[in-house]
Amino acid sequence: MKSPVFYLVLIITVGLLAWGTYQALVVAPLEASMGDAQRIFYYHVPAATAASILFWVNFVASLWFLWKRSPVADAVAVTGAEVGVVFFGVVLISGPIWARYAWGRFWVWDARLTTSLILWLLYVSYLVLRRSSQAGSTQVLAAALAVFAALDMPIVYMSNRWFRTNHPQPMVGTDRIDPAMNRVLLWNMLAFCMFALLIAWFRYELERKDQEINLLQVQRMTKGVGAMVVSVVVNLLIDEQHEKIVQHRYMVMGYVAVWAVYAGYLSSLFAKLQRLRREAAACGLEANRV
Repeated sequence: MKSPVFYLVLIITVGLLAWGTYQALVVAPLEASMGDAQRIFYYHVPAATAASILFWVNFVASLWFLWKRSPVADAVAVTGAEVGVVFFGVVLISGPIWARYAWGRFWVWDARLTTSLILWLLYVSYLVLRRSSQAGSTQVLAAALAVFAALDMPIVYMSNRWFRTNHPQPMVGTDRIDPAMNRVLLWNMLAFCMFALLIAWFRYELERKDQEINLLQVQRMTKGVGAMVVSVVVNLLIDEQHEKIVQHRYMVMGYVAVWAVYAGYLSSLFAKLQRLRREAAACGLEANRV
């Protein structure tokens, strides 16, 4: 990345994440019934917000691709889905950690949790389909699947309004949440949305580079030269224990799990960057353009 704007956004994002973390761990008042365990709220909800934005980006870009067959639209679509899956994976990891303390169980099959899991699996299926082949028909099928997957997003959003669920009712911007907590939540929503934007920008540049290299490799294949494509995977962790200390441990467990996911995904992107640079050099491209 050579854009000075990218590095400016990086500095702002790091500052916002540090400020948001300080607000969540130090400034936010202690919740009466759940204590420290409730602080998971300050990255669980922002991760869900960022993931929702990214999935809507995927939806719009997929429609654009189906209409125009634009490689830019295709790169935006896969970026939105892949980064969205990472952020929504954080939601599905941090939520059960919080639920284990609040409800005594990691998972319950209520409307909000079930529709959320289905949404995540739909976008994982989209990414698996994308990696199953490089053929143009695969991209079209994946775009169609993305449009179908987007139908679940309004259901996830409205599920705790339409149905009785264990999941709390909406609280942001209502008098059901302490104003001080609301301010901390909004800071973290801004920080995590900026974080998602930054990762998506980086992932988009890698995808465009990948497209460029693939095009060169196809051209070289007509002269007798072959090529290969690589995949990406992510990891997680969880555990439990008792009262005041238990609340604190749940909070720490949540933070470690969340940042392990983000760090794992970012390291996979850097690994992909190194691979693309090697392939670019082999194809005679300027290796440092990404």
